[in-house]
Amino acid sequence: MQALPAPVMVWPDRSGRRRVYGARFLRLWPLRTAALLCLMLLTIPSPHAETLQEIQSLAVAGAPELAVRLLQQQEPARKDDPAGWMRWENALVRILAERGDWSKLYVHLTRLPPDLAPPVSTWQQTWLARTLVELNRGAEARVLLRRLLWSGQDPNGKETAEWRRLVIQSYRVEERSDDAYAAMLRYRQDYGTGGPEDALLSGKILLDQGRPADAVEALSGVDTPAARSLLLLARLRSKQWRPSKVLHASRMMLGDKSLAPDVRQQCEAVTAEAAAEAGNAAAQAIALEHLFAAARGVPFDHELFKLTPDALWNAYLTYAKYVGNRAQMLIGDDAPWWKAARGAGRMYPIRARSIYALLALDGATVQTRDKAHDDLVKQLMQADDGAELVRQLYLHSSRFPTVADVPDGVRLTLLDPVIEAGNLALASQLITGLDEPPAGVDRFVWRLRKAKIFVLGGDHAHAAAVLDVLVHEGAKLARPQLDQLIQVLFDLQTIGENDTAYELFAVLEQQVSIAEVKRELWYWMGDSRYAQQRYLEAAALYLRSATMPGPQAMDPWAQTARYQAARALGKAGLVADAKALYQQLLAATDDAERQAVLQRDLQQLLLVKQ
Repeated sequence: MQALPAPVMVWPDRSGRRRVYGARFLRLWPLRTAALLCLMLLTIPSPHAETLQEIQSLAVAGAPELAVRLLQQQEPARKDDPAGWMRWENALVRILAERGDWSKLYVHLTRLPPDLAPPVSTWQQTWLARTLVELNRGAEARVLLRRLLWSGQDPNGKETAEWRRLVIQSYRVEERSDDAYAAMLRYRQDYGTGGPEDALLSGKILLDQGRPADAVEALSGVDTPAARSLLLLARLRSKQWRPSKVLHASRMMLGDKSLAPDVRQQCEAVTAEAAAEAGNAAAQAIALEHLFAAARGVPFDHELFKLTPDALWNAYLTYAKYVGNRAQMLIGDDAPWWKAARGAGRMYPIRARSIYALLALDGATVQTRDKAHDDLVKQLMQADDGAELVRQLYLHSSRFPTVADVPDGVRLTLLDPVIEAGNLALASQLITGLDEPPAGVDRFVWRLRKAKIFVLGGDHAHAAAVLDVLVHEGAKLARPQLDQLIQVLFDLQTIGENDTAYELFAVLEQQVSIAEVKRELWYWMGDSRYAQQRYLEAAALYLRSATMPGPQAMDPWAQTARYQAARALGKAGLVADAKALYQQLLAATDDAERQAVLQRDLQQLLLVKQ
């Protein structure tokens, strides 16, 4: 329904009740979606203008999204202050890059004005190429880089080296290690061994090529944390150091709290590989847990480390079997394993998690396996990044090819973190098929929550199916439950599913006996028909709602419904009927402002007729 001009009618029920529905509904179940947060942010008044330095400090302090929003709101106009605009753009791009938000950065860069002149266009194209590399779109990046390399826009040669490094990286992300190696050799011919950044890139390519001894040579003497971590990997793969020595050294590096997140991820991957080579499955599992818990925020080098969450499942199983062999426990005899897992407790948590993983995958009964999954997830969720680790283990492992293969209890556990992350489409997949509510949750609230998630996730067919069941049970619902149900039907109208919303409203109207609810439902049905430009049907429904107490009813609800009916009749070309309704409304109000609005609408109606 289009918003009614405020001066025309005083009708708190229409807009106010919708707000009441929403507040009450959100208290019932925690749908703190990214979409909702965005809407909230958009409604916050703009703060006073901040300086560029102040906004940048917000990102450093841990609020990069706020910094990005303020930069976008307060950026000076390019035509008025080109230099200032460039400084703000550069700050915005760097914050997005430091966050690793490459998809958003790509969109932003492609929406910059097309008339940028050098050197600003060169800056934009360079960042766009770098972004494409980070998004694993190497071929597209090379198209830009070729254009830059042949453009002659770098007379001093300062940026050419960067462009050529990006060419090398573009081959790496496509796993074309031979081409990356050839490009690196040509780069070295022109620039020599270069500095630490060049040495690091060379070391990665040599490791990709299966030449770890050459990587040791390239990385030796480079004293940066990233190079030291990569040197440990090269020494491990070249067998120059024993796995246990590499494991000890990488653990020592991880003790440094100042390590950059990407270097820490690389160090965890080296630790996991060294632990596997050393036969230390417990250390391998711990390192992989740390790696995958941070994988979403800080991706690791997939070209260098061919790791998936399957590696963590395998490490769990290897360690659990090691524990079982020492205790002479047999797979299939679940009781001793349960006892061992519970006995490990807080003193040996990795042992407990590994045994739960074994029982979850190889337990003798379905009940054992489900219980073990629940216990494993319960332990993992206790960590700060536990939700991400669970998501990686169950949604990115070949052991669970589809979401439907993930155990019900795990899907329930993942549901709220996925919703909070704003991934409503995934939330819709997670909740599909979960017909029984969790313990302690009311069945009606659970089904309504499912419908809400389906609507927000774009799965309108499943939403309609759940809502159809609920509206057919409308006679059994109390008034608060009806209010909650109607709120979700409003959501269908909001996203344009007016046919479905109308049909469900109509079924619910047949089910309920509360006169006030029936009156409201006719109004909402009129909204759907109005949105579909079926104005005659809309007008009839609005008038039915208006005149329910009696033909002459003029209470606030009736006035609003009559107003909407007049608008619909005007749209349908029934000017005389519309005029009559406007005149009735004029006679029913003494408020000068309302009368002015009604007179305006009436005049517009007569102008259309003429």
